[in-house]
Amino acid sequence: MRILFLSQYFPPETEIGGIRILEIGRRLIARGHRVSVLTGLPNYPSGKLDPAYRKKAWKLAWQEKLDGIEVLRVAMFPSHSKKTLPRLANYFSFLFAAALRAIFAAKPDVIVCTSPPLTIGLSAWLAAKRFKVPFVLEARDLWPEAAIALGYLQNPRIQKSAFALERFLYRQARHIVVVSHGMRKDLIERGIAPAKCSVIPNGVDTDLFTPEAKSDYIENLKQSGFKVGIYLGTLSVYHGIDHALTLLEKLRPHSDIRIVFAAGGSALHELQTAVTKRGLNNALFLRAPSRREMPALIASSDFGLALVKPGPFSRWLLSSKIFMYMACGRPIFALATGETARVIAEAQCGIVEEPVDSGINRLAASIADLAGGPAAQSMGRAGRHYAEQSCGWNSLSESYDLLLQSITNDLTSLPLRSQQQAAPATPAVDQIAPTD
Repeated sequence: MRILFLSQYFPPETEIGGIRILEIGRRLIARGHRVSVLTGLPNYPSGKLDPAYRKKAWKLAWQEKLDGIEVLRVAMFPSHSKKTLPRLANYFSFLFAAALRAIFAAKPDVIVCTSPPLTIGLSAWLAAKRFKVPFVLEARDLWPEAAIALGYLQNPRIQKSAFALERFLYRQARHIVVVSHGMRKDLIERGIAPAKCSVIPNGVDTDLFTPEAKSDYIENLKQSGFKVGIYLGTLSVYHGIDHALTLLEKLRPHSDIRIVFAAGGSALHELQTAVTKRGLNNALFLRAPSRREMPALIASSDFGLALVKPGPFSRWLLSSKIFMYMACGRPIFALATGETARVIAEAQCGIVEEPVDSGINRLAASIADLAGGPAAQSMGRAGRHYAEQSCGWNSLSESYDLLLQSITNDLTSLPLRSQQQAAPATPAVDQIAPTD
């Protein structure tokens, strides 16, 4: 089977959607399929072109290979601005460039596009029409709801158009894949047929992310007598910068605790400025690490920190960083609700409190009492076990393979691997029957 993935983000970018496609794609190749990825110029999360690609931008389109995957890149307007016009320029420049490039790609048997942004679905729909093949819409966020909540889409007319686009793509897609049960529940309540929507959650490479990895920077901090927490990934409106600041304030009396933010994103500068203004010396900042650098930073730390701000999207948002923390055997201390809180509780791998004043007080006390101790280490081991059983890319890729085969072969059902060995409440695929 020849599979074409459309993703605006792809490594060397560290956005989870691109990493997800890389991990699933390389395993689909190992299962005998041919995989291509149509993507843009790396510019996430800074909004600036990756230096290695600046000299190639003039080519407008070119090919490269990564782990056996044929990568088709197109030029686009780089931006990660919260302002509407630059953000739309980013989305639509990729939409048109990807749609044009797809016309000249080898004919696939199935097309999979991964959102956000939702505009990429139009490129997939056009390509599917061109080749007369089905397309699968993978929704990792519920757009445009998330974009509006984040402040990226503020114009009411644009919001109305975005919701119309969402409804159109949900109708046109042969199948919809989401990454959490909360998202699937939301879509079903909107009228999407249950058989048309599957859950294939985000995962983690348990061979790369291991408890044995070591970071000299973190180890030096620990040798100086500090208990070290790590926050990895993106900082945005999703994550509640105000709650992070309040937590740092509550931890201020505990002079032996340091939180390292190895992050990028639209809210990073805001957090750094506020930390400096308040004189919080318990927060340290590193540049956003590459994927290969992540395991060492996590595994050397005493715990991982996760933040999900309460809001309309928190009911379905599943923070992907928790899988990395689990795989590295680190306990998780989280201010979260919804899907993120549910999975941490299910894995018994950490302490979760609601992101309110009383919850922040309790979490700060738990960090001070438990970090680095035997109870936290036990939670870390439970997380590693959960990651190996339920979050490995091998099993998730198998689920994707079965789903795509069912679509391309127009079968009404395919036998799924037994999922009783994994966490019963988080199956890799919830539904797999294809629909028109």
